Formats: sequence, C-alpha cells, structure tokens
Amino acid sequence: MLRASGVAFLLTREDLEETLRGHAAGRAELEGIELQEGAVLLRLNVAAGGLRMVVPVELRMSVRSFQAMEVELDVAWSNMPLVPGFLKELAMQKAFEALPGEYRDGTFCIDLADVMQDVPLQFNLAAIAVSPAGIRVDLRDVMAFPVQPAGMLIEPEGALVPVPSTEEARIPEHQSYYQKLRERVRSFTEQKAPRWAQPLVPWVLAVPDFFVLMVRLARDERVPTGLKVVVGAVIAYFIMPVDLIPDPLPIVGEIDDVAVALFALEQIVKKVPMDVAQELWPGEGKLSDIIAAGTDLFRRALPSRMLTSIQKVLNRK
Repeated sequence: MLRASGVAFLLTREDLEETLRGHAAGRAELEGIELQEGAVLLRLNVAAGGLRMVVPVELRMSVRSFQAMEVELDVAWSNMPLVPGFLKELAMQKAFEALPGEYRDGTFCIDLADVMQDVPLQFNLAAIAVSPAGIRVDLRDVMAFPVQPAGMLIEPEGALVPVPSTEEARIPEHQSYYQKLRERVRSFTEQKAPRWAQPLVPWVLAVPDFFVLMVRLARDERVPTGLKVVVGAVIAYFIMPVDLIPDPLPIVGEIDDVAVALFALEQIVKKVPMDVAQELWPGEGKLSDIIAAGTDLFRRALPSRMLTSIQKVLNRK
C-alpha cells in the first residue's frame, strides 16, 4: 500500500478537454474549455431533440463546496441571455446527461468515488482552486490499495466462489463476535463496491464462515497442537483492530482477513484430513476447491509485499 499525507497536482485546460471529450457524446458535443480566475467556462453544443436543432451552450462553473471525495459546483448559463429560463434549464439537463455526476437546479454534484470506479485509490479533498493556469487540486490522506489493476482481477464466467452459510454458528463463547462480523459484512452488501474490487466481493461475504471454521479447527481434537498455533494466529488477526490494509472503503478492510484465512487453510489441510476440514466448514461447496480458487485469486490480486506480510502473520509462534 502506498500512503501519502498530502498530494497536489494541476489539471490544465488540455487535461480537462481530453477527459471530457471521452464523456461528451450523444446530445452534447464539447466545443472547448476556458479557465478563468475561480471558474471554468464549458462550451457545448447541445442537441435540442424537440426542436431538431443544436444549441450552443456556455456554462460557467465554480466550486461551491467539497468534502471527502464529493464536489458541488455552481452552474450558470452565461451566453444567450434572451433564452427563457425554463428552456435553459432543460438544455442544461441534456448537457449534463453525458457527463459523470448529477445535475439539479443549478448545481452539479460529482462523486469522485463513482468516477474512479476502476482505480483502487482513496483520498480526501483538501483544496480546489481554479485559475487561468489550471485547476489545482490538493489531496490529503492518500492511499493506493495493494490490489492489481482491474484487468488482472477479471475472473472467467462461472469461476468458483464461496457461497456463504445460512446457518448461525453454534459457538457460544464467540457468538457475540460472530454476530458483529456477520452484520459488518451484511452492511457492506448494502453499499456500492468499486468495479476494481468486484471479483473479491463473494470472498468478503464469506468472511464470517472462514472465522467460524478457524474457531472450530481450534476446538477440534483431530487438529494437531502445532497447527493450532497457526489457527490461533488467524483468529487473533480476525479479532485484532490492526489490519494489513486500512478500512476507508467498503470491502477493502476485509480483503486481508480473507487472504490470511485462505493461506492458513492452504497450510492446515496439508496436515489435517480434508474430510475433517470439510466437516467443520459452515459454508457451501467443496472446501478444497474453494481454497485452491481463493489462494489463486489472491496471489494474483495482492502484491508480493503483502503476501510476505501474511506469511509473517502465519509464522508467529
């Protein structure tokens, strides 16, 4: 993982034009961009479907507010003053259809988390300043997550993934933690995971089952004492608040939990009969196939530095 307390960069007019031309299509055609002190002039040709004509629209956009990864822009139509307001509003709605974000009543909202669906990056906006030279953006708390680009994570259709259990674990001394873990993962399913993380979603949803399997292995007399040291290290890792990856985004904070469990199981099933491990597995499917598929995915998804850190966790005595 790459961390930086602060990063600043400058978007020039050419940078903005290149980015927006990729979005302007259909009802809006980008004519050009002009940068002023405190504002951006965006010139578009907007197709007015009802009139079968193209309307030249010049929009003046300035930053109203920002927080975390969200930006609100004030938008005003700065040319053709005689055009009625309701027609301008209709044309602006058409203009923004092609752009990422949501336009409503003179305000354009952009959620950068949506725009950067394929980029495993998290940050907080610290400042945005517009000048003729460009748009200066200052970021703080920048984190690039240790996951390979989305193209490296594309799984073939029908790839094996774990199916979460529907049973409630019967482990009284761990029931409270299990329920909290189950709820934390369930709450994730109600949020939107970025596209780059989609192949990992089914594995994160099985986190509670991996935890229960580890607890059952620790309690089972058929598991050698030496291996229970590894099992105990994994259980402690699940419960400890310190992770190999921080938790600012849904799914990301659970990735290392799954990876640690899978690589531990890869070691464990070499010395514990597979039928024993399968018997203790609370989820669905053949555990040996799940372990093979999961370790293969995470070896491709995670960088070597993190894989080394996982081995250190499992080698603790």
